[in-house]
Amino acid sequence: MGHEEEELRPEQVDLKVSPLVGSLRRTWSDFCATSSIHGLRYTRDEDTNKIVHFVWLLISLVMFICAVVMAHTFYVDYRSNPTRMNVESDHTPVNNLYFPPVTICPDVLFNMQKSQAFLKTLWVERIINKISRYIWIYNKFHRQLPQGAELSGILRKLHIFYGFMLDDERYTAQDIEQMESLLSINNLTIQQFVEHLRWDCDEILYRCRFNGNIMDCSELFQLSKTFFGHCCSFNLRQKGLNFTAQRAIGGQKYGLSVIVRYMDDSYDPVQSYSYGVKLLIQETDAFPSAHASANFIAFNTESFAAIRPQETFCSATVKALTIEERNCVFQKEFPLRYFPDYVYPNCELNCRVTNMVKFCGCHTYFFDFNRTRDRICTFRDIPCLVDNFANIITRNRSTQCYCPLTCEHFDFNVQISNFPLQLNMPVADKFYSGIAKNDGIVHVFINSFSYRRLRHDLLSNMVTLVSNLGSAFSLFVGMSMLSVVEIIYYFSVILRKTYNLECEVRKRMLQKGPKFAWPKPNDTHSKHKKSVFIIHKS
Repeated sequence: MGHEEEELRPEQVDLKVSPLVGSLRRTWSDFCATSSIHGLRYTRDEDTNKIVHFVWLLISLVMFICAVVMAHTFYVDYRSNPTRMNVESDHTPVNNLYFPPVTICPDVLFNMQKSQAFLKTLWVERIINKISRYIWIYNKFHRQLPQGAELSGILRKLHIFYGFMLDDERYTAQDIEQMESLLSINNLTIQQFVEHLRWDCDEILYRCRFNGNIMDCSELFQLSKTFFGHCCSFNLRQKGLNFTAQRAIGGQKYGLSVIVRYMDDSYDPVQSYSYGVKLLIQETDAFPSAHASANFIAFNTESFAAIRPQETFCSATVKALTIEERNCVFQKEFPLRYFPDYVYPNCELNCRVTNMVKFCGCHTYFFDFNRTRDRICTFRDIPCLVDNFANIITRNRSTQCYCPLTCEHFDFNVQISNFPLQLNMPVADKFYSGIAKNDGIVHVFINSFSYRRLRHDLLSNMVTLVSNLGSAFSLFVGMSMLSVVEIIYYFSVILRKTYNLECEVRKRMLQKGPKFAWPKPNDTHSKHKKSVFIIHKS
């Protein structure tokens, strides 16, 4: 290692310091003279003065601090963000995918014609004929609407259901109690009441086509629960629905086409402030909500929704990392209370439902999947939901929940093009036959035969980290792994030898004893009777 074995002379021993300090000084001098670390040998150069030694020591110290700072930066980056995104392929066939779930929601919560017909059944003349010894017993009118309520008034008050979703309006206590009484005297739950008022898919969807074939819409769409109430969904995986698992094919010809028509003679677009439907496109396991790609499809228009999918998946090395290291989770790693599968939108909605239960002791009917025993909100809970709306939707930081990103997911970039609906244009396509005014036509398709796949991969592994650390120390101080071995060798083996040699020389010096002389009698010190020892070098 460049260390020369030589005899330690007594004059080289400094008796003012301990053997350990003396051996450390000599080991440090030998290390600086022979080390491969840049600049250290100039700190002990015998041909220069102490000022030069100090300057080189300061330079070496600054360079070493720079190397430590850069190494710490590399390590922090490795720990905080060890992954990166790489484009795996831009030409993956789209037939590897499920067709994105499509949900169509009426912009009016309830079918008013159906609602009116149901409410009329609550005001009927019931004549129960009983024969008892040839006597007919006639029951009189039986009122099943709340006291003082009229059918038209109840219909106008159905907008109170928006209180379960929004905070746009405050509702009077009288209206709330009247609607609550309507349920109570008819022995109805909120879910049962909604079942009589909601839209069915055949009341919204007039004609459907998929993969170039005109089909019955009931074969494609199913009634689903969404944040906007009951809607019609295609290819959605939700509890209570039959997942159709339809595969995707690129191009408009093989997409999904739907003619939307409200089957409601009481529908008034002016009174309802609505003239179309909502189109939601989201992941297969996501609950349809505002987190989806939401677009408004107006009536009297033909709309084209071109989808560009993008898949993100993880490499095996990323899957082997802990959740803290990869900063994302897989579906089964983060269970939710109110939803069966973890996707980021579901986590946000799970937080929303949790806050509903926390502040109001219940959750709304469209979040009811029988996963818990939490109470379903009634009309009397609407004031609480409206008052705590900011807390429920996590506008306040204190009510926000931790929702990690999903490691593997699909993103759908949807571009909408709208054109006026041409009723009198002659076309050979049978799909357009029978279209009428106030119809809306929407075409949902994947605009390419291939899609992009992104691989979630390691940004740096342990080998890369060690390489970066080595480059930092090599750049600033010229250190390598061999330099580390050299340091360990000098301050273990060489230091031990130097210490033993120091102790041995000191022991020999003490065994020879000091040479001294007494002062002469006429010496000035004699009158004070002091002894003066004169040390002679041997």
